[in-house]
Amino acid sequence: MLFFKLKEMPEPVVSPGFSTAHGPTITGQELELGYYSEPKGTGAKPHSHPGEQIIMVLTGRLRMRIGKEARDIGPGEVALIPANQEHEQQALDEGTRFVSFKAAAGA
Repeated sequence: MLFFKLKEMPEPVVSPGFSTAHGPTITGQELELGYYSEPKGTGAKPHSHPGEQIIMVLTGRLRMRIGKEARDIGPGEVALIPANQEHEQQALDEGTRFVSFKAAAGA
């Protein structure tokens, strides 16, 4: 499939067990784009992966920790997570929505 309508895609929990992020994910051979939301007070446990990741907040706020640096980010703000860097996040507002862009698992 080459074209997608986010509103028509399923919104499963992306990584049960370590993250509450849910929403549509588009996965190609090398790249993955997620359009996610998380309930207030939930998020992703500390983890890392071999490729870098970019997270852009669309609505609400996320508390992000990348390595030893922590920051609250809101609409229009972006976090660049280097490869193999431990990071975690927590939604600070109900209705927090963000875009995640990274290498597809196994790419």
